[in-house]
Order: sequence, then C-alpha cells, then structure tokens
Amino acid sequence: MTHAGGSQFPEPTGPVPPPQAGVPGPPQPPAAPKKSKRRQKIVLTVFLILVAAVLALVWVATRSNGENAQAGNCVTESGDNYVKIVDCGTPEATLKVVARVEDKTRIEAQISACTPYPDADQVFWQGKEGETGVVLCLAKTGK
Repeated sequence: MTHAGGSQFPEPTGPVPPPQAGVPGPPQPPAAPKKSKRRQKIVLTVFLILVAAVLALVWVATRSNGENAQAGNCVTESGDNYVKIVDCGTPEATLKVVARVEDKTRIEAQISACTPYPDADQVFWQGKEGETGVVLCLAKTGK
C-alpha cells in the first residue's frame, strides 16, 4: 500500500552497491572524440611511397652502367663488352667518353660512328643484337 504524498519505494540511505554482472549500470557520459588514426596512416603511407619513388629515381639516374655515360664521363672496362662509369680522379678511370652517339647498329658503331671524333681510340656499343643502340667513343686517359 502507498502513503499519500510518499513514494512507493523508500530512498536508500547507505552507499549504492556496484552494478552486478549482466545488469546495466548508470549511463556513462559520452567519450571525447578521438583523433582519426586512419588519416595519419594514409598520410604516412603516401609520404613513404613518395620517398621510395624519389630514392628509386636517384638510383636509376646515378647508376654506373656504361650505357648511361655521357661525353666527359670516365669509364673503365669491366668484363667482356661492358664498361662502368667511374670517378675521373681514380686510377680505375682508364677511358674517357669523347662522344655519345645514339641509334647505331653494332656494324655502324664499328665502322663509322666515331669517325668524326679523331681523339677516340676505342668504340663501345651497347644494345640488343640486330637493333640500334648507344655508341660511346672512348679515348685513353693515360692512367
């Protein structure tokens, strides 16, 4: 039975017991919004890809393959039909590129590609057999 003006249940006078397992407790205030880690991961991934691309381009541009040699570069013979770009100040620098001639076959390289360059002592051709390639007209450095 209820009393007039009173509540049906008496107010607790002691501490409130902790919620039991499976019984929902009082509502919690909403958590503060967290900064998006997803956006940070995307930015970091894009940055790392760009750094890798720049490093790859630098590596390709500075390779020491003879086919990348330009007039004025020094090279050394490194194996059968292969030259390697080296620093002109080193003892390895036995040959200097007098000229670079593009789009010549192996026969053209041997016969006439370096004729306009009287300082050239040797001819180096790089390409696929039966196709055109790059000719380096080389002069001895005296080392």
